[in-house]
Amino acid sequence: MGIENLGYVRMQMTDPQAWADFAVDILGFGVAEHDDGNGSKYLRMDDAPFRYIVEQGDEDKFVASGLQLSSAEAYAALVEKLQAAGVQVETGSDDEANRRAVTAFSSCYDPSGNLVEFYHGRHDGMPFNPNHNIKAFITGEMGLGHLVIPAPENEATEAFYTSLFDFGISDDLTLPPPAEGAPNQRVLFMHADNPRHHTLGLYNFPSPTGLIHLMIEVGSIDEVGYCMDRVKKAGLHIFSDLGRHSNDEMVSFYFFAPGGMGLEYGFDGKLVADWSQYTPTKTTSGDYWGHEYDFPQIGE
Repeated sequence: MGIENLGYVRMQMTDPQAWADFAVDILGFGVAEHDDGNGSKYLRMDDAPFRYIVEQGDEDKFVASGLQLSSAEAYAALVEKLQAAGVQVETGSDDEANRRAVTAFSSCYDPSGNLVEFYHGRHDGMPFNPNHNIKAFITGEMGLGHLVIPAPENEATEAFYTSLFDFGISDDLTLPPPAEGAPNQRVLFMHADNPRHHTLGLYNFPSPTGLIHLMIEVGSIDEVGYCMDRVKKAGLHIFSDLGRHSNDEMVSFYFFAPGGMGLEYGFDGKLVADWSQYTPTKTTSGDYWGHEYDFPQIGE
C-alpha cells in the first residue's frame, strides 16, 4: 500500500483568523509562523509544519484532503496508475508544493466530486506543545486523524479509493434512512498503511460544507472532557454527546466548528498492528453506548 496517512487538510473560511482563534482556544492547536500572502492560517497539532490550512474565501467549505505517500517512487506510481485509469491528474507547481511544505504533490477529483491531493516528501517542522495542558495529539505515523467525506456516488467512490489508492476496508456500517423515503445510510470506513482503524470514511449522502467530519484524537478521557467543557462555554453546538463507537472503539463527542465544519474529538481509538490478519467487519450500529445525535435532518 502506498498511502501512509492523512497528512493535511485544506478548508476555506470567510474569516480564517476566527477559525484559527477557535482552533487554539478550543482544540488546543497552534498557529504556524507562515505567511503565504493570501491570508491563510496554517494550524499545527504536532511537529509537522502544519496539519490544517484555513484559506481566505467567500464561503465556508471544506476544500481538500492531503494524502501522504511513502516515497517518490510510490508517488510517481500513483500518478501513472490514475492516468492509466483515465483520471485527470493536475501536478502542483513548486510554489504550491512549498506552501504545503512537501517535495511534490498532485491532485484529482473522486467520482463524488471531492478534491484529493497526494504528495511525498513532507518537510520537517519544529517541536510543538499543544495548548490546554494536552500532552500530545495522537498523530505521527498515523497522520492528523481521520476524515469522513460525502460520497453520493458511493460504489464508484469506493472503487476509486480501493482500486487506485489501495485503501483497505475496515468496516461497512449500515444505518436506517435519515428521512422517510430516503435510502439507508452507509458509511464505509477505510484504512491506510498505518495502525489507525480508519483514515477515510465515505458517507452516501451529500453535505453542504463538503465535509461530514474530521476526527482529532488525544490521549485521555480528561482531555476529551476538558475540550467538551470549552465547547459548551463557547456556545458551539454539540451534535453528538459522549459515546464509544463499536467499530474503532473511539470514545468521543461531535460538534460544529465555525463554518459548520463537523469535528469529532476523542481518545482510545482502535489500532490494528497487522492488517494482513484483519477481517473487515459489517455493522448495523455505530456505538456501544452514548453518541445521541442532535442535528438537522438532511434536507432541512
